[in-house]
Amino acid sequence: MKFKKFDPNDYVMVVKNGKIVRQGLGLSLFYNELTTNIMVAPSTAFDGTFAFDDLVTSDYQRVCVQGVTTYMLTDYEKAVQMLDFSYNRGVAVREKIGATMALLEKRINNIIKAIIIREVSRKDVRTIIRCADEMAKVIVDKLADDESIGKLGVSIVAVNILGINPNAETRKALEAAAREQILKEQDDAIYMRRNAAIEQERVIKENEINTEIKVAEKEREKEEKEQDMLRYIQQCQLDMKKEEQEREQAMKLNAMKSELAMTTEKQEKELELKRKAVAKRREIDNEEMLGKIELEQKNKDLTAMEAENAKIKADQEAYAVEGIVRAYNNLNVALVEAFAMTQMDPATIMARGFMSIGENAGKIGNFNITPDLLQTITQGIKTAAQQ
Repeated sequence: MKFKKFDPNDYVMVVKNGKIVRQGLGLSLFYNELTTNIMVAPSTAFDGTFAFDDLVTSDYQRVCVQGVTTYMLTDYEKAVQMLDFSYNRGVAVREKIGATMALLEKRINNIIKAIIIREVSRKDVRTIIRCADEMAKVIVDKLADDESIGKLGVSIVAVNILGINPNAETRKALEAAAREQILKEQDDAIYMRRNAAIEQERVIKENEINTEIKVAEKEREKEEKEQDMLRYIQQCQLDMKKEEQEREQAMKLNAMKSELAMTTEKQEKELELKRKAVAKRREIDNEEMLGKIELEQKNKDLTAMEAENAKIKADQEAYAVEGIVRAYNNLNVALVEAFAMTQMDPATIMARGFMSIGENAGKIGNFNITPDLLQTITQGIKTAAQQ
């Protein structure tokens, strides 16, 4: 049975049969070396440095990026699975922790280098040497989202870029360009002084010209004021004439309104009289119409009475005719014909005789009429007709 007291900054995990039975900071414990394993991890933050001098920018220039990473273990169970933090009595705890953290630092630097390579390859050398803070922020953000950092149980506290330096030849070229820019700025300053002197002379001349212009403007303002006064007087006269004309127009308008009102009133009276006359005429027409309607009704009644009387008279005549027809139906035809023949002339009787002969032609064998007989009959008929 052994006793061990660990430092307050040591996070101790006691493992028996593959399970953690006890863990915490700065533990003091008795343990059996045959059945117990102990793992000790640091709880403090570590600073890891990095320097990458084989980086190439988008314009094919080599640069060196130097920086410091501050990190610490936050998930000890993940950390002890990925790294060797086992406690061994034969090895000092600080040496073992230092070797393990050096390995962890190397893994973190490899992840950081991959991020820096991607960032450097996207920018030219002039841009990359001025964006140390931006690159540090990008590295922190990328590490926070990196799954491998989470699996290591590590939390990145801070990343600081200490320098981004191009190689010697590139630096000389950039320094030469900067030097030329400074000399150019110096020449520009000389030209600016000369231009300032010329500008000063120009300002003096402009002031003189402006003074003359202002004097001329004052004189012009004076003339304009005199013209304004004359225009004001003319405008006042015009306004007075306009007011007088407006008053005359108003009087004429009032007179026209009065005349129009009188005319309108007269027309309204005439219209009222016309309306009354029309109403009276309409009333008379209505009375005449009623009279005509009444007369027509009386005519209708009279016509109905006449039709009724005519019907009664026709019925009476039909009754009389019916009596005559009944009387004629009872008469002897031969007697009537004999009576009728007594009233006929000889020619008619002769015509009736011939008609009878014609009707009974089938019963007559021979019938001879000589010219003499026909002439005698004709003469007798003429003589009878003359008498």
